[in-house]
Amino acid sequence: MIEENKISLEDFEALEALRPGGIVDLEITMPAASKRVKTEYLGMHANDCMMFHIPTSSKWITVRDALTVDNTIVVRSIVEGNTGQVIAYRVKVLKLLANPSGILITSFPRRVERIGLRASQRSQPGVAIEIKSDVYECKENAHGIIVDLSKQGCKVGLQIKPNYPVLIDGTEVTLIYMLDGKPVEIKAVIKNHKLDNKVVYYGMKFSTDDAMIGELLARHTLIS
Repeated sequence: MIEENKISLEDFEALEALRPGGIVDLEITMPAASKRVKTEYLGMHANDCMMFHIPTSSKWITVRDALTVDNTIVVRSIVEGNTGQVIAYRVKVLKLLANPSGILITSFPRRVERIGLRASQRSQPGVAIEIKSDVYECKENAHGIIVDLSKQGCKVGLQIKPNYPVLIDGTEVTLIYMLDGKPVEIKAVIKNHKLDNKVVYYGMKFSTDDAMIGELLARHTLIS
């Protein structure tokens, strides 16, 4: 049974949509700068803990050293299928096991943020952007959401519509986002794309200077 003072039913259902073995993105708080790694989600015990796979191999030593008790982690996961959204939540490290397998046990989140990719969910928080391309015949730009972001590029999800056909790999686009009430443009090239029902996810590589990307990273985060 869900305790209402800990997490809402809606947030709990978002967590239930995660499937063991699915890939999650962990952003681990570190002294100099946060470190992001991708790993497997193992499961949860409602209102008590979440579990993730943390390999014990040598290349994960730095990550494991940062997973000290009470350290903060932001977990992000794309829930595809019918929901078409990204969920994100904060947790704290409770315990890191090495045997019988590398397992990270964290606290249970008290709040889950969702970034919807369907038209009915545009008001939900996220990195909302416009996409401009010469391929689009419509005068208006397409609207999408950045669901993953790094200095090199980003992953963008947007709804497929007749006026906005799926862009092929290699297409040059311009991403437009609002900064202090003014539009800022970032040039990018589509490197790959994936269709999921009525949503297309684009993997893009930035071709704009680092200062513009740094400002985007600083101003727009999944969880504030």
